Amino acid sequence: MRFTHFTLTLVTALAAEAAPPTNSNRAAYLDWSTFKANGVNLGGWLHQEQVIDPVWWDANGGAGLLDEWDWCANLGSQCGPRLEQRYSSFITTTDIDKMAAAGINVLRIPTGYNAWVQVPGSPLYTGSQTRFLRAISDYAIRQYGIHIIVDIHSLPGGVNNLGLGGREGRHDWFNNQTALDYSYKAVDAAIKFIQESDFPDKFTLQPLNEPVDNPAAFGFPEALTDAGATWVLSYFRGVLARVQAANANTPVMLQGSFRPVSFWSPSFADTDNIVFDVHNYYFAGRPTTSANLPQFLCEDAQNAADDRFPVFVGEWSIEAASNNTLASRPRNLNTGLKAWAQYTRGSSFWTWKFRGNVPVNGEGTQAEYWNYEEYVDAGFIDAGTGQACTAST
Repeated sequence: MRFTHFTLTLVTALAAEAAPPTNSNRAAYLDWSTFKANGVNLGGWLHQEQVIDPVWWDANGGAGLLDEWDWCANLGSQCGPRLEQRYSSFITTTDIDKMAAAGINVLRIPTGYNAWVQVPGSPLYTGSQTRFLRAISDYAIRQYGIHIIVDIHSLPGGVNNLGLGGREGRHDWFNNQTALDYSYKAVDAAIKFIQESDFPDKFTLQPLNEPVDNPAAFGFPEALTDAGATWVLSYFRGVLARVQAANANTPVMLQGSFRPVSFWSPSFADTDNIVFDVHNYYFAGRPTTSANLPQFLCEDAQNAADDRFPVFVGEWSIEAASNNTLASRPRNLNTGLKAWAQYTRGSSFWTWKFRGNVPVNGEGTQAEYWNYEEYVDAGFIDAGTGQACTAST
């Protein structure tokens, strides 16, 4: 592994925080308005997506299936044992050591609602997800002071017509009181998980990911209708009330689909302990190439900031819509890291391990544009070498 000056600086800073927190600093809850995140997602670990690891998926009964719902329904009694093996092996403390050495200080960890609550009629498995989450998060916190974002990535009924949102082809969470009631049960369980930690100050709660009730416009502001936004806002307020009642110091991360932060920000009080999460992808919907990707990265970063609340880029990758080139990856990766750090509170790349084998337009496969671990191993990480963003970029 090749370490750059930038990486070593981050590692040195993390090492200073590596000792277990003392009683005096456990109360120092994260202030997202001043914190700078250098993070990564742990997708495909506690919440499955076929595209992340298709060879494993197919080898374990998922051939021809698109989501974890159908995968578990197909496997029946074997769903649980196979997922338990996945939980125990896909992400380990060795991964955390490597992340910390590469300067990672935030982990965004997607979980399905089924990790927190059993919903009647759902074949999704509820097992040891929170036990493994506890083990990995405790290790990351104790050893390296890494901050953990607990992401409830799916909700009952489905939130966006995709398997990652609960079930392929469904967005029945909207205007569904039963689904909402179970969603709050999942939130309550996640709050309890955080508060029972030895380090409750090291967590942020994210109760929703990419809600979409107009799937034809996925990736654009129109993907969430006005009626859908009203439902989401009510849910956000319900979550905030629950978190504030348990511990108002716990930050809540709000992911409002693809509507801009400026749409949501006026609906909250200055005293609300929130941070907004925006997602920026480049593989579809815009005329992106590996050559012009820095322009889009810079424009998105410059347009992301809000004058009232902190903004965090919770997901992004470097696959372009066309003409992808392998040689461009270090520049584009580091331009993104540099831009998010300059204009927002930082980012978490999607994702740490990505083994997708679908060819992209241009050179290589998806894995070569979405797999942060590969970039660490290749010595790509050096935000200082990223292209600088200017007003005319």
